[in-house]
Amino acid sequence: MSPETFRRKVARRIKVARWRLGLTQTEAAEKIRMGVKYFMEVERGTHDLGLEALFRVARGLKVSVADLVDLGDAHVDLDALKLSPPKTGRPPKVRRSPSR
Repeated sequence: MSPETFRRKVARRIKVARWRLGLTQTEAAEKIRMGVKYFMEVERGTHDLGLEALFRVARGLKVSVADLVDLGDAHVDLDALKLSPPKTGRPPKVRRSPSR
């Protein structure tokens, strides 16, 4: 998937999440504490979102970040890759999500 396609998919999910809450673009932007013009560009897919902004949008629209960036079949099982750890440093802490 190209970055442009990904950006459009995220933009569409943001628009749907906003619509489900019954918010206008202006109301959503104010709730998220984001400029209205910037929010409109994000929702049209013409502007990239940084991670902090993505988290604010998700929180403001009462969805998870995963709901906004779902890639469907593009999931990679990092454990299955059997990557060898680096020679130095500590392993990252892994938080297991509850089974659904």
